[in-house]
Amino acid sequence: MATKPRIKYCEICKKDFSTMYRIQYEFTKKWIFACKECLLNLKKENPNYVYGGTWKK
Repeated sequence: MATKPRIKYCEICKKDFSTMYRIQYEFTKKWIFACKECLLNLKKENPNYVYGGTWKK
């Protein structure tokens, strides 16, 4: 039985990746999944940034 690849979509750029990062970046404290490129952009000088773990397929 073939397994389906686990893929999540970046909530910022909407592209699919096999490795994602769970983060908070707004004062609302909502958790999202972001790709590495979006993560690096969102955490720059952001006091609301919180890292919550790495998701891999």
